Amino acid sequence: MYKKICILDYGLGNIKSLQNALKKIGYNANFFSDNKKNNYDIIFIPGVGSFNKASEILLNSEYSIFLNNINKKAKIFGICLGMQLFASSGNENGLSKGLNFIEGFTDKLSNKDNNLILPFVGYFNVHFHTKQKFFNEFNNLKFYFVHSYKFNPLNEKNILSTTKHQNTSFCSAVLNDRYIGTQFHPEKSGDIGLEFLAKTIKNLT
Repeated sequence: MYKKICILDYGLGNIKSLQNALKKIGYNANFFSDNKKNNYDIIFIPGVGSFNKASEILLNSEYSIFLNNINKKAKIFGICLGMQLFASSGNENGLSKGLNFIEGFTDKLSNKDNNLILPFVGYFNVHFHTKQKFFNEFNNLKFYFVHSYKFNPLNEKNILSTTKHQNTSFCSAVLNDRYIGTQFHPEKSGDIGLEFLAKTIKNLT
């Protein structure tokens, strides 16, 4: 079935790599800047950068209206910073409001000894906590990460997967209603990442 896909190009994140990945699995994604009034089946919010800067941009009425009014029935897929922005708030460079798609808080990765080497970079195992068969096909497979912050959903039911690195466990994917987010980059995770994107789009939209 044909899917209408948009990539939110708001100035942060490698949007071209995501567009190329989607093209490899058969989807020609449009950018938000090309048509700001279209309805879509799924909207990707990528992101590499700071929570406070991204939230300042996306809480602008132009983006807010697009996500919450024009496309109020679309699925929203956040990647890396895009997932962290789902939170109610975040504390990178001071306290900032998030998109509040999933109640929770984004803060810096830490442990009791405060001795983590940041950012976390590399391929790490992802453990899925779900009964949905297509997600479990990817259970304990490795995806690519690069981040220093983590999203902490208030309700554990919203945690789709967890990952452990440097003896620290963190939420690596979330799912709730029309929102799905991954801390890892499926578009940079090779064939496994492309398959994950393809099956997620097929099964959730």
